[in-house]
Amino acid sequence: QMDAKHLTFADNTFDTVIDTFGLCSVDDPVRVLNEMQRVCKKEGGKVLLLEHGRGHYKWLNKYIDNKAPQHAHKWGCWWNRDIDAIVKEAGLDVVKKERRMFGTTYYYVAQPSGREGLKMNT
Repeated sequence: QMDAKHLTFADNTFDTVIDTFGLCSVDDPVRVLNEMQRVCKKEGGKVLLLEHGRGHYKWLNKYIDNKAPQHAHKWGCWWNRDIDAIVKEAGLDVVKKERRMFGTTYYYVAQPSGREGLKMNT
């Protein structure tokens, strides 16, 4: 068992790194994505994400925003996160993105960023 913000794998270890419905339950999802990029091979590597978060509709976002604290307390999941903003801030190079279920379900195929300095100081 290890912390997703401090993976004990060497840089450029994996061909593909996958996260499914996990960014909602960590305190620093951008750092988690940066760690995923670090351990993914820079040449030909893929980062696959299946996540949930804010939807396409204001009425739906209003509802999930209103219920988010109770939902997080009960389930440990912040279901109203802006996944697009998190992915953008992490600097992933997005190859493909799809949204389903009123826009609340996100599927990304991405590559590690070409940016230098992704390795986190520990």
